Amino acid sequence: MRVVIGSLNFPDMNRILTKLLPHDDIGPCPDADLVAACQEADVLVPTMARAGADVIQSSSLRLIQQYGVGLEGVDLAAATAQGIPVCNVPADVGVFNAEGTAEQAVFLMLALARRYQEAQAHLKQGPWGAPLGRALMGESALVVGLGKVGRAVAWRLKALGMKVSAVKATPQPELAAQLGLERLGGPDDLPAMLGEADFVVLALIATPQTLGLFDEALLAGMKPGAVLINVGRGAVIKEPDLLAALDAGHLAGAGLDVFASEPVDPANPLLAHPKVVAMPHTGGVTAQSFAQLGQEVADNIERLKRGEPLKHQANKV
Repeated sequence: MRVVIGSLNFPDMNRILTKLLPHDDIGPCPDADLVAACQEADVLVPTMARAGADVIQSSSLRLIQQYGVGLEGVDLAAATAQGIPVCNVPADVGVFNAEGTAEQAVFLMLALARRYQEAQAHLKQGPWGAPLGRALMGESALVVGLGKVGRAVAWRLKALGMKVSAVKATPQPELAAQLGLERLGGPDDLPAMLGEADFVVLALIATPQTLGLFDEALLAGMKPGAVLINVGRGAVIKEPDLLAALDAGHLAGAGLDVFASEPVDPANPLLAHPKVVAMPHTGGVTAQSFAQLGQEVADNIERLKRGEPLKHQANKV
């Protein structure tokens, strides 16, 4: 069976799937060659590639299987029209992915709170004992998006002694009690709650309601000197507006694991900004997570071969 990985990024996917599926032809594909590659493929693992109608309609695909949760880059309607099942690995199955992403959020928070980039310069040039950082203990945190990642973030921040609140599309009082939240609000509460948080962690998925949500107005409503962390989807932030808020000194820093366009343009000014700590979308890229996700992906491909029902199918064909 021919399995195409729709990107040259995330190189460990190829190694793991090749080991799990030794009798299949598995390989990565540059974005520019995706249409041609899918014309001779059985399975597409899209990763960051856009699996649009142009890719799907001319393909020989029998399955589109994401290596994780996100399907926003897949044209579900086009796949359904072609009779191609689309599957992912939900967060409650790929638990290491959500937990690793939450750890990345804490890493970014600590790096900014302790002014890591400035500290490296002091380490080499002095003076020692500087710069003056911030402790997370006692600070207020707002987690925006309370799915598997958001919950894992909230649990960790509580353990660090932070005062944690959250915003969820549909607030559940029992969830607030379970996580020990100071407050759990809905979308209408977001502007007011932003103004009270020292650290804001975005763990949002990409939907019509969240795309571009953090614009000039919402960023201006954040507490002066606050820190913004994004481990959800890059497109929920309007990057020019974030850059302006950092340059104006309104925000103390931003920790970004995701960007509006990925791979990010090396000339993106956020990458070189002294108040930004950035990572190349590696929140869920851990040995444990990739092994777990790979097993789920390989299992569905084996099910396809045997003609068995597929797991975690997002469309009906």
